[in-house]
Amino acid sequence: MSAAADDRALNAVRRVRDSREQDSRFGLQHALNAVRRRQGELREARERRAAAPSFAFGSTAEFVAHLGQLAALAEQEARAAERVEGSRLVADEATRRWQQDRQQVRVVDLLLERRAEVRAAERRRHEAHELDDLATQSWLRNREAVS
Repeated sequence: MSAAADDRALNAVRRVRDSREQDSRFGLQHALNAVRRRQGELREARERRAAAPSFAFGSTAEFVAHLGQLAALAEQEARAAERVEGSRLVADEATRRWQQDRQQVRVVDLLLERRAEVRAAERRRHEAHELDDLATQSWLRNREAVS
């Protein structure tokens, strides 16, 4: 039987696992892009809070309004930090999933390689056996010719 026929089912498994690995790699790239986007949002929120003017003078109402603005900026920064952390968790899970899918593809590749090695060893044994038979027949012919 040919190698293709012997490994048809295993090659089908490899194609499915390879497709799954590609999907999880795409998901990982998407998750990492989301982390970068969220980190940019957090950086912008921190810059807005850092750039907020300090309260120099004014009425009590203006001071309370200024404190409210600072609190709102701090809240935006805190929400942005939470979104970054959530995105990191998703990216970590996507990384774990991609590594698992990649490992499954490698396992199938190793099985295919081992099967090919076994077939090659079997071919070598068969060829050695045939060569041994040919050598034996030649020896017998030479022996009969000498006798």
